[in-house]
Order: sequence, then structure tokens, then C-alpha cells
Amino acid sequence: MADFERLRADWLSLDEALARILAHASPMPEIRMDPVRAVGRSLARSVRARATLPAWPNSAMDGYAVRSDALAGRIPAEEVRLPVTGRSYPGSVPLEGIEPGAAVRVMTGGPLPVGFDSVIRVEHTDGEDTPGHVVLRRLDDLGKHVRGAGKDMRAGDETVVAGAVVHSGTLPVIAASGCERVFVFRRPRVGVLSSGDELVGAERFERVIAGEGIPDSNRGMIAASVTEAGGVPVDLGIAPDDPAGLEETLASLQGIDVLVTTGGASMGEKDLLKRILLRFPFRLDFWRARVRPGSPLSFGHLRTGAGEELPVFGLPGNPASAFVTFHVFVAPYLRARLGAVRTAGITVTARTDDELRSAPRLTQFFRVRLHDDEDGGWTRCALTGPQGSGLVRSLPGADGLAVVPEGRVEICRNEPVSVILLPGRR
Repeated sequence: MADFERLRADWLSLDEALARILAHASPMPEIRMDPVRAVGRSLARSVRARATLPAWPNSAMDGYAVRSDALAGRIPAEEVRLPVTGRSYPGSVPLEGIEPGAAVRVMTGGPLPVGFDSVIRVEHTDGEDTPGHVVLRRLDDLGKHVRGAGKDMRAGDETVVAGAVVHSGTLPVIAASGCERVFVFRRPRVGVLSSGDELVGAERFERVIAGEGIPDSNRGMIAASVTEAGGVPVDLGIAPDDPAGLEETLASLQGIDVLVTTGGASMGEKDLLKRILLRFPFRLDFWRARVRPGSPLSFGHLRTGAGEELPVFGLPGNPASAFVTFHVFVAPYLRARLGAVRTAGITVTARTDDELRSAPRLTQFFRVRLHDDEDGGWTRCALTGPQGSGLVRSLPGADGLAVVPEGRVEICRNEPVSVILLPGRR
């Protein structure tokens, strides 16, 4: 059992803290489901083609299939009259035994007759003005407009790799591969717990109006962030600033895969959460990181009654701090557990409208909105308002988090800065 008052802060760098967290991000159990229901999830297993597509060489145009060797020596602009023998439609099998000097009317996707290698576009013909015969008015299509067998995929090919996200682009490939159900990772159930007697919900907002309470803004924010990261939020309510009550809350945890707490993370007299956790079979992996806002971040594992180790994130109570640390540390962890190949948020480079200042030993994150340069060149970013860690008004307009890395004390106006995009923003 550790003594909280003697607990030494680790003060890990951003990269060190994230590496320690991700080292414990084991994949969730696999489940099998309909591909459409799996949209937004990463595949736990790759998808392989059950058939060769196209099964036969087929036409990329509406037109007439011909054999180029039967028209060898003809002048490209010369008109040629051929008999039309048969029709070919998508989903049919190739016609056989067609004379080399004949043509076959073929629709886009229809298989070419055996031995045929060219499609003359219908607009380069007379369209069979005389039924049973077609006049080819141009021959520059010879050797063209044919899609080879297996050009899209061959039976046994890996068509969608494990880790790929199921979306509108992967769904047609999954369907074309003949895959009725895909393997994905079960969504983690994430317990969301706020801590502090001062927190009140909307049903008791008169306390806030009277200046006797603080709005409980973190639980909804964290729950929404869990959903955005692919998890399932489980509301665990507000834990009281009472050792016995808090201990009872922690002892009764069940049915969750991850616990995210806000508040009680620092050194104040009523910051009890970590003190109580340390009374349990709790392994604290680290406490404090060199980031702003959100340095009192912690991460560890609580051994449950079932003998399992429950990952526990301790986020600061200030709303902006909780917001930033969730998106920088917790979201990548959840994405990793869901099998994402790329766990970090998508980063873009923008030129800043504002001077961004930081302490040299910290990585600092600024809430910014993105907008286009008036000249149509660089994407630009601007602060969303005052950046205090206890303020919430800077959050709604934020498209991303501008990062001043450790070692930089200033990014001047008009200089480029990396911006981590926040999910769901436009």
C-alpha cells in the first residue's frame, strides 16, 4: 500500500506517458457481426475473396465485341460492316463458337465471347441501323475497353486487411468478397465516474445559481467522448468526498472494461480518489505528465473481485483539462483496444492566427478552430477563446488541439503548428 502524501510524481513526457498507456492496450475480445452493423469498427480478421472478379474478361463500355486479329490491316477511320451474333449481358457466361469476323452486342459488365479482345463503343457504330448487322465507323477502339478476369480480385486474395475500418469504401469490397459476417472487436464498456461533493446536475442547479455548487459538466462530456472513440459509456454517477462512500463505489464496480474518473486527482485535502484507490490492490503505473492542461493525469490497474485488472484513468476535474487529457491519452488507448492501425488522432498543419506560448518543459495544447486562408492557401487556426483549464466556453468551437511541443516556448503568429483534429467536427 502506497502513502499518498509521499507519492512521488513521475512527470512523464507526453510520449512516455502515452507509450506506457498503450503498452497495456490489449485488444478486446472478437465478435462476429453483419458488416453494415460493423461500420466504424476495425476488423479483427482480414477479409478474403471467395470468388474471382470479374470471373471473365468483360466490357468496360456499351458496344460491340470484336476480334482485333479479324480486323488487322484495316484503316482506323475505315467503316467496316459485320454481322451481329448474339448479345452479352452482365452476369451471363461468355458465348462460345462465335466466328472471328462477327460482332457481339455487349453491355457494360457483360463477358466477352471466347477469343474476343476488343469493344467498339456503341457511339462509334451505326447502332445496327440494319438489324443483324453493325457498321463500325471507327477502329481506334481495337484492343481497348476490356476488363481482364480477376482484375478486381482473385479467389483467396486478402481484400480488406485486419485493422481496416469498416466504412462506405470497405463495405462494397466486403460484399464483393462474399463475406456475410465480419470479425470485429467488442466495444469496451467504459465506466465514467465524477468525484466531488461540489458537483451538481441540472436537477439541483439552484445550488449553482446560489454559488454553492459547480455544474457536473464532465460526465456528459466524457461519456460523449467515449462514444466518439468507439466505446460504450456507463454512467457511474458522482462519487462523494467521503472515504467510506468512495471506497464502497470502487468496491462495487462490475460490468466495465475501463474506468475513467474525473476529479480527485491532485493533492488537495478533498482529492480523495487516488488516496482511496491506493487502499485497494491498485497498481499505479504513473502519476503526472508534463502536459498542460491536465498534468495531474494518472493511469493504473485495479484488481477486481473477479481477479481481473481494471484499467483506471484518473483525469483532472477541470473541464478543459479532462477534455484534453481524454482526447490525447484515453481516446488512443480505446482505439488501440478496438484494433485500430492508427491510434493517434489525425493531425494537420495550420498557420496560427495567434501567438502560442508555453513553458519549455511542457507540451501544451490549445483549443482552436480551423478556417481557410483568405488567399485560399494554408489552413489557419485561431484560439476559441480564453484557455483556462476551468472554462468550458472554449470547447464547443474547437475543431482541434494545437500542439506546442516540449522544448518550444513560442509559436509566433503565421507560423505552422500541428493540430490534432477532434472527432465529429467540421
